[in-house]
Amino acid sequence: MRTFALLAAIFPLMTLGAEIHSGHASAELLVSSSTFQSSSPVQAAIRLKVDEGWHTYWINPGEGGMKLGAEWVLPEGWSASPLGWPVPIRFKTGDLPGFGYVGEVVIPVTLTPPASATKAATLAVKLDWLTCDDKACISGDAAPSVELKPGPVDATPSAPIIKKSQALVPRPLDGLKLEVSDQGKSLLLKLTAPAGIDPSSLSSFPATAQIVDASAAVVFAKSDGNWTALVPKSEYLEGPPKALELVLSGGGLTHPAIVSWSKK
Repeated sequence: MRTFALLAAIFPLMTLGAEIHSGHASAELLVSSSTFQSSSPVQAAIRLKVDEGWHTYWINPGEGGMKLGAEWVLPEGWSASPLGWPVPIRFKTGDLPGFGYVGEVVIPVTLTPPASATKAATLAVKLDWLTCDDKACISGDAAPSVELKPGPVDATPSAPIIKKSQALVPRPLDGLKLEVSDQGKSLLLKLTAPAGIDPSSLSSFPATAQIVDASAAVVFAKSDGNWTALVPKSEYLEGPPKALELVLSGGGLTHPAIVSWSKK
């Protein structure tokens, strides 16, 4: 009971759908149901609405940016999954290349109560972000929270928004493989794709920061029967790369995909 009272004092309860504006963006915590059942996951999402003319950043922010920070404050026994980052866009802040979002971005997450959860629960998240335009960068922060009561599923108006956001999160695809070889100042990326996928039409983004030069486009072309892309290394990479994740969209994909490589 003390834990609940402390959370309520730190995070005044927001009504479902309430937004908190800070810097040049508004943040809110969405949930698919206003109720929960013990041990049953609750689908949720962080929605960030960025002011017109400004942008915010992806998990790999590129150069000079900062990804959204999220620190969950949950009742004892509750857990939060990793955030599901949708495919970003490319932009420049002055001369600095970056990856991120404009307008609205919805980042889904799964919150799971323990088997012992039988009382109302306050779910809160401390957020901090960076928004930039061509001339300046402004930080923002918010601590949205919601209260869920125990009971059968009671869908909220946010449920379809969260479901749609989940479909936009890249996920592994059978038959999609990545190999990386060090070429001195560059990296040679070799992509194996299943039938029906055109690697030359894929939009590719390095999800692992400071491996590939953020200003370089990753474009695959067919050479000797293989799909390859030669990309410059990030100036911040020290030594040979040990791992790389690429996020891919378009090119015949039915959903965004993520493909990973690690040095054996």
